[in-house]
Amino acid sequence: MNVHLTYHSGQSYSEYFSDFGVKVSAHGNKRIKVAIRQKEPDTKGYASLSLPVEKAQQLAYAILAASPGNAEPIEFSVEEQKPKVVAA
Repeated sequence: MNVHLTYHSGQSYSEYFSDFGVKVSAHGNKRIKVAIRQKEPDTKGYASLSLPVEKAQQLAYAILAASPGNAEPIEFSVEEQKPKVVAA
């Protein structure tokens, strides 16, 4: 699995995970969290995403539909407000 980030500044970072675990968990009643962590020793590779339950259901459906390889790409948008950051 390749994780690639492109920052607003134009810089980019890419990391390849060849041995990783995936954990899916409920994050309260309203969100689903998907965490991907490298298993290789001495690595700290980690990626996660948190989706509202209804969007997580769409993602699960899209993965199942795409897995046979004969489905058209399925896209959907997720629009959420950024969390408020309070400086102490």
